[in-house]
Amino acid sequence: MNFRSFFILFSLILFSLSGKGQNYSLTKTSFYYSQITIGQLIDSLSKKYEINFAYNAGVIDLDSIVSVKANDVPLNQWIVSFFSSSYTDVFINDKQVVICSKTEAGTTNNSNNNIRVSGKVEDYSYLRPVPMVNIGVVNLPVGTVTNDQGAFEIILPLEYAGETLSFSHLGFLSKKIIIPDKDTTIVISLHETSVILPEVEVKYMSPLKIISKMVKEIPGNYPDASFFLTAFFRETIRQDGRFVDVSEAVVEIMKPSYRTGIESEKVKFIKGRKGKEVSEMDLVNFKLEGGPFHFSRLDVVRNRNFVPDENSVSEYTYSFEGFDTEHDRMVYRIKFKPVNDTGELFYQGEFRIDSKSYALVSAIFELTPASIKRSKNYLIKRDSRRFKARPYFARYQVDYRPWGDLWVLHRVRGEVSLRIVDKSRRERSDIQTVSEMLVSDFKPAENRDRLKWVETFKSDYILSERIGDFDFDFWKNFNIIRPDEALEKVFYSEK
Repeated sequence: MNFRSFFILFSLILFSLSGKGQNYSLTKTSFYYSQITIGQLIDSLSKKYEINFAYNAGVIDLDSIVSVKANDVPLNQWIVSFFSSSYTDVFINDKQVVICSKTEAGTTNNSNNNIRVSGKVEDYSYLRPVPMVNIGVVNLPVGTVTNDQGAFEIILPLEYAGETLSFSHLGFLSKKIIIPDKDTTIVISLHETSVILPEVEVKYMSPLKIISKMVKEIPGNYPDASFFLTAFFRETIRQDGRFVDVSEAVVEIMKPSYRTGIESEKVKFIKGRKGKEVSEMDLVNFKLEGGPFHFSRLDVVRNRNFVPDENSVSEYTYSFEGFDTEHDRMVYRIKFKPVNDTGELFYQGEFRIDSKSYALVSAIFELTPASIKRSKNYLIKRDSRRFKARPYFARYQVDYRPWGDLWVLHRVRGEVSLRIVDKSRRERSDIQTVSEMLVSDFKPAENRDRLKWVETFKSDYILSERIGDFDFDFWKNFNIIRPDEALEKVFYSEK
């Protein structure tokens, strides 16, 4: 796998319909609007009271003209009263308002043989949200993660009731709950933990020996046969702090055995959706190529990046940085950096390796400062004489999670930032891209199960150009990462 051809980014998700909870702002308020459209009313309430509205555009006529008045009434009570009708229902959870048809609201997940568990994960000591918490059913191939606000939602088959749902994060004690038999909203508090070494003699092991042991144990720690991954992929582009492109998709990945590097991953695009409430891009028409294609192959274990070859020769040096805990396991922290940071692109970062099985649990790495200066020709495919583009940041993270005695790819995230200068106008612009792929399900591949080349996502495909109309029935039952507060409304403006 060549790490010199990435241009990556990120995206968003659907908010859960979690019941008519009236737990948000009971403060009484007064206002009056005369001859205003429904769309303008929603925008005004959203800005004035910092509320996030989510709605099915098919049940609301945003162009309808109304005159409305509230006189010393609780705001949430007024919202429910105004937007509810014989064919719409309103759900409020904290500062999120969801408006949908009664058909959508009345179709429970249990009738679809699903259980929806949603909520928030926070730090027990400081009550702060904990982002990127790994969430999964113990010994079963279903998982998700919390977003940057600590929020999560996971959709499970009804037969998973009674199984164990685990919440784990580096530096915290894992928390486990029994999956209920109905939709539930919960708050999970994680306790910070220090590493407690077992009462055994601890012998020094060089970081190079730990890395070599990790490579040697790959065949036993990861699947030895081909399998399919179902993954949620999202990407965003921000220009000078404004979102100018937001796209997401569900993809299927055929991943070959970890015992061979001959065959490459193949990706099939299943369904996509795109945010519409984004700004127009200034200066340049900036696009990202091949997001799902590249991310499916960003597998540090399978491609054995940053590790010595069969002759124990490596372009990187390693240092032992101590212990930590992840997935209730003690992990070694091994940092790496290039021996000689000249000529090509090199990375610096950290491996976290399970101290018992020597499986790689996660890898975090970024382009070195010297490599960033050399990265333009690798990261930017097409340029213009009028514009000068310079990348200044590129970081990636790859996470794995346990599945029985094996480990499977769980999450891949990448961020790239660059500055663009219009030389003729002397104007500058900052572009930040984030891409994220979350594996929510996987299954072994049968001999007959193969993805045909004609149906696969290619390296030069642009995700945002391959997305069709929004399909509510498709998205409502997929495990996807919940959006950050500032972006939630992007996915509820589908026209």
